[in-house]
Amino acid sequence: MKTQEIAAIEFGTSKVVTVVARSGGLSRCDIAGSGTVPYAGFNDKEWNEYEALTDVVQDSVSAAELEANTKITEIYVGVPGERIRVLTAEAEIETSGNEITEEDINTVQDMAAEKLHIGGEDDYVMHRSPAWFSVNDGKKTMEPMGEKGGRLRACVSFILASMDFIDDIREIMGRLGITIRGFLSPTLGESLLLLSLEERDRVSMLIDIGYLATEISVIEGDAIVYHATVPKGGGDITAQLAMGLNLSMREAEQIKRSFLFNPDEFDQDNFYDVEGDDGSRLSFPRKEVADIIEGQVDEICDLIDKTLMNDANRYFGPRTQVQLTGGGISLMRGGREYLSSRIGRPVKVPVAKAAKLNSPIYATALGLVSMIFDSIEQPETGGKIFSKKITSIFKKG
Repeated sequence: MKTQEIAAIEFGTSKVVTVVARSGGLSRCDIAGSGTVPYAGFNDKEWNEYEALTDVVQDSVSAAELEANTKITEIYVGVPGERIRVLTAEAEIETSGNEITEEDINTVQDMAAEKLHIGGEDDYVMHRSPAWFSVNDGKKTMEPMGEKGGRLRACVSFILASMDFIDDIREIMGRLGITIRGFLSPTLGESLLLLSLEERDRVSMLIDIGYLATEISVIEGDAIVYHATVPKGGGDITAQLAMGLNLSMREAEQIKRSFLFNPDEFDQDNFYDVEGDDGSRLSFPRKEVADIIEGQVDEICDLIDKTLMNDANRYFGPRTQVQLTGGGISLMRGGREYLSSRIGRPVKVPVAKAAKLNSPIYATALGLVSMIFDSIEQPETGGKIFSKKITSIFKKG
């Protein structure tokens, strides 16, 4: 099998990650190199330090090149969740009455796009993904081809990218002499990589709590049927700790990482110690630390709850499984359980089966790479790549 190499870059809220991956051999995909560089991120859909972005991208690309021992000349770009729109529509067509064909499936999806008036100059459509099909109002299915019936109905999701983001990245990559192979949604890739087909068929919710923002996605079939972001994440916890305890951000991050939600009786009166920037040892009682951390997490949970109740509740039911990812609180001890108690739903933390970068912090980057290899043999139309099913394609470690 011929080895194929791709490069991808993902823009998180606090870091830029470039990944070089190769296919062939015993695994369909293996991470050959990566480069992670912190940066100022964005706020309210605007770059916080755009003038520094070219250097950040170059540093990230160079680090991945060095580890993979390769030169990146072409790259796929992941569009962050804060810079996408998700639109969903249902459509129905009359068929011949014989078996459902691929043409029927494409036609009903095209009709959904027409209902949403997608296709203008300002629309950069990255993905068209079906949530479900139904033949003659029968049971929902993801594979209607070959079924007999006179009517085909579908729910279809479209993910559009902000043209401002597209233009900015085209300009930066142009300066670096790197050709862009396509723009993709890491949010969709992450959802399809981390959630099984059975979980998506039952409808699942993925909450990605990042450093500066939290993404909420409802996934059905191969599609994101609802998506929202709230401007609060794990970085807000660190910032409030730094302010409340008069610490640097580095010192505050140390305390946050050692914090334990829901301690037993022996840990209730513990102190949290941290090495100060000047080499001294600082100590803080648990209650003082807990009041700040739990207060910030409560605010994140309130925003999630408000979003779900006001906007997303028509997309999911009481049995919808909630999955938590991102580095905001999923790596904090007891964070999953605390979130579960606050939103009143069971919460799981799925992890990609990858030999490298298998932390929730890198879930979106791995989802992006997975999507690229899954889409690489599909035809592209106008630079727009439409997704299909994604399975775990990484070498298991």
